[in-house]
Amino acid sequence: KKERLTRMKTTVYVLLFAAVSHAAVLGADNAQGSDAGPSGCCDWPSCYDERTGLCLDTCLNTWAQCPAKLFLMNCYSQYLSPFGELPLQCFPDAAPHLQEAEELGLSGPPAKIRAELHKLNAKNCHPRTGICRPIIP
Repeated sequence: KKERLTRMKTTVYVLLFAAVSHAAVLGADNAQGSDAGPSGCCDWPSCYDERTGLCLDTCLNTWAQCPAKLFLMNCYSQYLSPFGELPLQCFPDAAPHLQEAEELGLSGPPAKIRAELHKLNAKNCHPRTGICRPIIP
């Protein structure tokens, strides 16, 4: 009878351990699943920026010449990552102007907003001196 009681206690402890372990694993999965959105620009791969004709390293937030024989998706492609196209704040030329874009009520896809920002921040540069002045519309 004592042996049976010991075996029953062991079985209960094993089942309890299994239930707690299972709950811990499910809790970890749910914690990851609740953060379904991106954590930053590094969640997108490097991509080809058609506006500049350069490759954009989304983590370093810099442009560089594209390596030969390397195919990179267009930064505006909805298939670039599970999160879609690269967001506006990940483009080095647009990031400093995010507040301005919001104040002006610019909305739409990143390509459209970048084009509008470049029109607003256009500069006229003197060919000999290289001095640039804003173009006033």
